[in-house]
Amino acid sequence: MTMSEEKRRADVLLRGGTVVDGTGSPGRGADVAIVGDRIAAVGDLSDSEGAVTLDASGLTVAPGFIDIHSHSDLALLINSRAESKLRQGVTTEVIGQCGESPAPCPEGRGDTGREFFGAWGEAVDWTWGSFADYLEALRGQGTSVNVAAVVGHSTIRAVIVGEENRAPTGEEQAAMEAAVEAAVSEGAFGMSTGLVYAPGMFAETEELIGLAAAAARAGGLYFSHIRGERETLLASIGEAVEIGRRAEVGVQIAHLKAEGRANWGKTGAALEALEDAQNSGVEVTFDVYPYTAWGTSLSQLLPAWAREGGRDAMVERLRDPGLRSRVGKELIAAAAADPGRWERRLLAFVGSEGNRALQGMAIGEIAAGRGAEPEEVVMDLLVEESGQAGMVGFGMCEEDVRRVISHPLAMIGSDSVAAAPYGLLGEGHPHPRTYGTFPRVLGRYVREEGVLSLEEAVAKMTSRPAAKLGLRDRGRIAPGMAADIAVFDAETIADRATYEKPHQYGVGVRWVIVNGVVELDGEVHQGRGAGRVLGRG
Repeated sequence: MTMSEEKRRADVLLRGGTVVDGTGSPGRGADVAIVGDRIAAVGDLSDSEGAVTLDASGLTVAPGFIDIHSHSDLALLINSRAESKLRQGVTTEVIGQCGESPAPCPEGRGDTGREFFGAWGEAVDWTWGSFADYLEALRGQGTSVNVAAVVGHSTIRAVIVGEENRAPTGEEQAAMEAAVEAAVSEGAFGMSTGLVYAPGMFAETEELIGLAAAAARAGGLYFSHIRGERETLLASIGEAVEIGRRAEVGVQIAHLKAEGRANWGKTGAALEALEDAQNSGVEVTFDVYPYTAWGTSLSQLLPAWAREGGRDAMVERLRDPGLRSRVGKELIAAAAADPGRWERRLLAFVGSEGNRALQGMAIGEIAAGRGAEPEEVVMDLLVEESGQAGMVGFGMCEEDVRRVISHPLAMIGSDSVAAAPYGLLGEGHPHPRTYGTFPRVLGRYVREEGVLSLEEAVAKMTSRPAAKLGLRDRGRIAPGMAADIAVFDAETIADRATYEKPHQYGVGVRWVIVNGVVELDGEVHQGRGAGRVLGRG
């Protein structure tokens, strides 16, 4: 790890850049030397030479970004190059979020796991059973970024309890707690919940406290897509805090937001509640993405009862005339309370060739083209696509985004996959956050609007998520730290992905180094697969 005193020779030497070290401290001019997979020296290294020397003059040298909220669980097995993330400067993906992870998946229950991941679940060789097996599959594949994996509550609940709306028996609760504890012991960084998604949404608070405590016993955290981000935002935050307090576990709230015009501004009260929780001893933080639109499955438009039992059961309800009529009436009522809803909901993903041309169009626009009512189009699409369809919805305001992103407890998470504009991962019409999250923060919210300083933004992407995860050797540029580094032009870095044309890489990232290996050189992906499956501590 140390440089030779005789030759002062590094494997990689970054010269002349401005080092923003991830701690929030002011940037400073310094060289960075890498030996093996570690940072060996930072400072005036004019007496040194490198086997590879990179001229970083005029550029910012920062720790590689940690995407604290990613959904690349299967994407990295489909395309290990992690194109859309690496090109943003991301060097670590935290996967298994919103209650859904590919493991554990006991023998004979592969279909249960695949159901959560749609077409992608069918595209991978589903060979694992335990969480350890899944991590080994990732290691065997090799990736261009590091991976920190979380186990999903919905996955475990579906396997042990099923997808019905009922409480677990005492035996089932014990089995779920044992499964969580085993997964964390095998390498998961904690357990995640998706409390707006079936079957996770059927869990009561007491169930979650027991499971979060099981994660804590093995040294893990509690990650949560909370139960509501609209009218019930504050109550949902209160539940997450209660779980953290009673389970004695660190809490990471996913993509904090206030959705729906009637709820804009509630982020102020939400942030106060989180500050109060921190001050009372609950270790609670959150992540945020820099957009006013969200992305999820089209089925989320349906009432909860219609989604019970899994995707096939949902589709059968939509085929039943009586139940379909009931769903339609509830969709009409929801739209009446939210004027303009169907113009703010875009179809993002479908599997069938016949509907592919509709991707990127608003539901209202599709309805006009089909000569049908929007609620009928939603139900028709879900039937036509066997329940596998995605959407993007506009629902937040810029003032709330700025307020949340600038808060000291905030970290940056994309809530997206590592995609690419080609192959299976290039299909569909994804949220632009897939390609633009980190450059957008640095370009729009730092350089253009001054919502954050460069140093503060980098800290939210590096040292703070590393500290939350317990990654003691990542997230900072200092001797002895892992050599995960993003080099970018602070004057030009920007996102290019739009809602109309989402498959576009950002600009301004010059080099990305993963574990000491130059994985991205300008626009050229080196494909060296230098990423690792990370462990806690």
